[in-house]
Amino acid sequence: MEYSGSRIRKNSGLLGVAPEVLRLRLRPFAAAFGITCLVCAAVLMLAAPAAADDWPFFRGPNCNGISTETGWTSEWPDTGPNIVWRADVGTGASSVVVVGNRVITMGSRKDEDEEVAWCLDADSGRVLWQFTYPSKFDARQFEGGPASTPTIDGSLVYALGYLGQLHCLDIRDGRAVWHKHLVDDFGGRYSSWKYAGSPLVDGELVILDTGADGNSTVALDKTSGRKVWGVGDDLAGYATPIPFEHGGQRGVLVFKARAMVANELATGRELWRIDWRTYYDCNASCPTVVGDNLFISTGYGGRSARGALFQLGEGQPRQIWLNQDLETKMNSAVVYKGHIYCVSEKARGQLMCFDLRDGSIVWAESTFAPYGTLTIADGKLVILDEKGDLVIADATPAGYRELARAKVHHSRCWVMPVLANGRIYAKTNTGKLACLDVRAETDE
Repeated sequence: MEYSGSRIRKNSGLLGVAPEVLRLRLRPFAAAFGITCLVCAAVLMLAAPAAADDWPFFRGPNCNGISTETGWTSEWPDTGPNIVWRADVGTGASSVVVVGNRVITMGSRKDEDEEVAWCLDADSGRVLWQFTYPSKFDARQFEGGPASTPTIDGSLVYALGYLGQLHCLDIRDGRAVWHKHLVDDFGGRYSSWKYAGSPLVDGELVILDTGADGNSTVALDKTSGRKVWGVGDDLAGYATPIPFEHGGQRGVLVFKARAMVANELATGRELWRIDWRTYYDCNASCPTVVGDNLFISTGYGGRSARGALFQLGEGQPRQIWLNQDLETKMNSAVVYKGHIYCVSEKARGQLMCFDLRDGSIVWAESTFAPYGTLTIADGKLVILDEKGDLVIADATPAGYRELARAKVHHSRCWVMPVLANGRIYAKTNTGKLACLDVRAETDE
């Protein structure tokens, strides 16, 4: 089957009966941490663990890097955790999203100048389908390939290539529903490392940071790709747009090359902006709204950097604190129970805990390389170190307490690990993906 120069390759005999994936939405509403995405999904398949949870978006089901999953184990044997399968999904820093038994990610076949959106079976790693499209490979001062992570919304998958190719795919078979190009269709302008932010689906809209003059942020109808609104003139950053609600107003935060910009979700109207300058205009870390506060962090130094907390009100946010030791570069910090956890560039790499109230350092562990990344689940840090170690530690201000460590990869990892439905997915920049079964044994 041909589609606009792209090819769908489906492995016959592997798909079986496609599950009926019901409508799933990322819908922000005010909650204890100020930002929550209500995820409602139903998939007809083998029963998953009772405390399992899908991971449909780059920042997880709650758009904040935290999984609601419980009942998984970090008590691994001396031989390490059970790696149930490995797959090669092509070069790139794209993480994975998971709904039911579907695992979706992206990568480049650099020798063939093409990118691939992959759908794998969570149980076996078998390829259910792959969607391929032309894309000239560029290393861009690292391994290269796509840096954006796909987004799943119900039966649809949204995948953004690093050159701006946006495809909406059917999750069941990889069929292209519609496609757009951020440069050709909206006048997008490339930043130095091209596009890296993931598509955000909120309600009926897909939000994207194009960097175009007049269309810097665009909202598309998620079923057709039609532009609903486009606003702004800022050059694009590299972070993923994040939804928020404050004072009864729903909006989206877009970290541009030189500013954090808040737009009204329905119309795109600019609500406010915070000037945020770094060397190389490289703002890549995702913000987090926590109650009435906004937390921002980044790397690369500059006039604004590196971590700061702002008070949200009716007008311009007011800065509460600024801490130059909080340096996140390609990764994003996670805010959990009044504290900030991140892998910081400080002192050539440290896992750090900060107090959200005043930005002070609570503890620092210096055994980590500077560009690893992490998530949090069930009170535990799930860390993928840059050198390929998967580490589980307590997410507590009481101090660093390591619970488990395993060498999962032997090449550079800048890709956020994912815990979904009792499995941890860990991926390298060269596209080596490992699936680890961490489901706790039951008496049943």
